[in-house]
Amino acid sequence: MTLLASRELEQAILTVLKGNEDLIALLGGVRLYDEPKRNSPFPYLTLSTTYSRDWSTGTEQGDEHRIAITVWTGSEDRLKQQEIFALLRSQLLDPDVHLPMTDHALINLLIERQDWRPDRKNHLLQGIMQIRAVTEALSNGPSNPAH
Repeated sequence: MTLLASRELEQAILTVLKGNEDLIALLGGVRLYDEPKRNSPFPYLTLSTTYSRDWSTGTEQGDEHRIAITVWTGSEDRLKQQEIFALLRSQLLDPDVHLPMTDHALINLLIERQDWRPDRKNHLLQGIMQIRAVTEALSNGPSNPAH
């Protein structure tokens, strides 16, 4: 089954992050989710594609993606959240790290921005890392504009 480029990219990022022992130790376990479970302990991380669009050239089928990695911590854990972001940054930008994808190739990945937002009502701190990535299909199959 061929996955949409955005889904395959998400899964590849999650696979790489789950293999980072330092990140897992900071999170207190494998707390990386598409959607967090109800009452998940903090800190934890969620990952989702915010949008994908066609980025094809005259010869290659490709997509541009924006992915948000959100780190949730307690409001008193700002330092821990910054440590988590530093690990995410070094892992994702490491030229020796390969994102395991079978149907698509990663052409470019950059971290566009990081935002921190206090949630005073719930005593939480939300950190969002926005990633821009470009992928190309490895096969020359028909274009699928729905992703």
